[in-house]
Parts: sequence; structure tokens; C-alpha cells
Amino acid sequence: MLKQTQGTIIISVFIAVIFFGLGYITSKSHKQLCPQTTNEQQGDFQAGWNAAKQRLAETGFMPMLDDIESMEIKTANGKVIAIEGNKISAKIFPLEPLADPKLDNRIIETDENTKIYQSIPKDQKEFQKELDEFRKKIDERVNNPEGNTEPIEPLSGFVKTETNLEAIKTGQQITVTAEQDIKNLEQFKAIEIIIQSEAVEGATN
Repeated sequence: MLKQTQGTIIISVFIAVIFFGLGYITSKSHKQLCPQTTNEQQGDFQAGWNAAKQRLAETGFMPMLDDIESMEIKTANGKVIAIEGNKISAKIFPLEPLADPKLDNRIIETDENTKIYQSIPKDQKEFQKELDEFRKKIDERVNNPEGNTEPIEPLSGFVKTETNLEAIKTGQQITVTAEQDIKNLEQFKAIEIIIQSEAVEGATN
């Protein structure tokens, strides 16, 4: 099963590279005959990306691409690059396979309604008690599936402590949530930001 999965991934990447390469070669040849503007070059780059995504979806190697394209995404994780006033520049983890590289960097707006939290690890002893209780609930549910059917709250090793914009530093990892679909937005307003880690000393990118 593992070998089959690895083979599928390799083939998918190969197809993506081939179609992106064809798009790049075509645009380069056209450029030599007809010099392009920067916007035209970016359009060719994205056309290659789109061709790769379409081919992967059509071949069935990555059928989930169609679902991802139609899915709304309102949360992103990334690293703080800079802070200017009420705006945060962050390099986020791609929200979908073969996402437009221009969208790796986002500008996040904040205002007085944006909730900002610091994620803090729980006391280990307290967390162990919660973990034991959680396992007990799981065992009870398995042994008596017709008993209590209320959803079991997921367990977290962290607590959220409310803070403010000044607590966000360059180099920190953050989780950002918006009210709207942010999949294709270079700039958007956050309704919640969770600081996931301490600032990395000397971080510049």
C-alpha cells in the first residue's frame, strides 16, 4: 500500500513538472519572438500552473483537486515576516497543491475586533489528568456504543490566553482565521490570530 501511494505521488509530481515545463518553454519561445511585459510573463507562469492542476485532476491521480478548488478556506498557518501598523506580512503554508506561488505571502489586516491569543502549553500533570480522562471516555464509548452519544471534545495540550497586537513578533508562527474565503486573496482581515510559538531570534524571512 505504501509503495502504491509513493508511486502515485511520484507520478503526480512528474505530470505536474511536465505540464509546467511545457508552459514555461512555450512562453519562453514566445517571449523571444515577442517581448512580454511583466504581467504577461506572470500570466504564462500561472497558465502552466493551471495546466498542471487540470491534468492531475483529469488523470485521476489527484481527484481531490476538484474538491479543493470549490472548497472555502478561512484559516491559514504561517510565519510572521513583518509588522507595519495594523498589518502583518506572513509567509503561509500553501492552502492547496500547486497553489499560485504569489499567494505564499499574505498581508493580514487587524482592527479593534480582531481577537489575538497566545497559545501556551498546559501544565504537564494537569494535561496528563485530562489525557487519562479522555482515554476513559473513549474506552467507555467503544465498550458501550449505544450509551452516551454526545460528541467527545477533542483534547488539546495548549490553552489560549488573550493578548494584543504588540505580542506578535517577527519570526513567530501564527494561525489566522477570517470571515471570508481567503484562498485567492493576497490581503484580508483577520477575526482571530493565535500565536503558536516564541519569536525565532534573528529571523528575517
